[in-house]
Amino acid sequence: MDGYSFLRSLISLFERRLGALYAVVLVTSIFSPIILNDVVILILTPVLVRYAKQFKVDIAPLLVAEICFTNITSSLTPFGNPQNLLMWQASGISASRFVLGTWLPLAVSGVLTAAALYQFRKKEGGAREFSAPILARPLIYLVAVALTLFILNTLGLAGVLTLGVAFVLGFPFTFRSLGRLVKEFDYRSLLILCLLIGAIAFLAALVQPVLVQFVSPVVAGNQPYSALFVGLTSNLISNVPTTQLILGTVAIPQRAAPMLAVETGLAGNISPIASFANILALLMVRRGGLPIRKAILLQVGVGLVSFLPALL
Repeated sequence: MDGYSFLRSLISLFERRLGALYAVVLVTSIFSPIILNDVVILILTPVLVRYAKQFKVDIAPLLVAEICFTNITSSLTPFGNPQNLLMWQASGISASRFVLGTWLPLAVSGVLTAAALYQFRKKEGGAREFSAPILARPLIYLVAVALTLFILNTLGLAGVLTLGVAFVLGFPFTFRSLGRLVKEFDYRSLLILCLLIGAIAFLAALVQPVLVQFVSPVVAGNQPYSALFVGLTSNLISNVPTTQLILGTVAIPQRAAPMLAVETGLAGNISPIASFANILALLMVRRGGLPIRKAILLQVGVGLVSFLPALL
């Protein structure tokens, strides 16, 4: 549905009033709770690369804003990122209850992160990347998907079936380009992700008696232990494997799912390897011919600030 043109038009629209940095913050905050954070990264990062090259802008603050707010706001809903999907399915919590448990610490994290990025905000004068009108079809699709997910889940439909219906909903919007779906579907990455999650689950089963003493306080909500454990583990093996490690060791009660979503999501902001979305963004920027060293260093500092609400 040409999500690239859709998002770049929004960036152009918001940049006129907010500046490029906070335009990125706003766009990622709107769409990351609805679309998987990795997908937002795949679509939006080329926009930032083109913007930085065209107007000779330092991409580091824009990239950090994208990464941080994609991780923060994708943690809001049970379908905003892969680890939330796993916890949603394992705990059986409803979508509405999930959001009620995540919104407050994520809102605090968003405010802290936006404040930490303020000093990097630059006014670009009259620079405008695009003036194309906002495409209606992607917007209608995203609203339809969000409503479908929440309504069906509220009616008691299982999470897997709810996601299946939302997935099928996309085909009426792409029926003219089904060939592209087959051509562009990334079977290899999907297989790698499945193998990674499966390997972590197998490892957790093998050493469960040892792990359970470390993981049990996490699902019990003992702070700051829970946040520190999740933060450290996520920055060693990434947040999706960390989630699977926890799920493969102990049962997660419904009340723990939102808390763990906040912790794993915010932990993903600290280092490049803490979230697969981070790795995607950095690789795309480097392949675009722009440096990433400054962005990595900046992400560590801003990421630590954004993680603070997870400790509460």
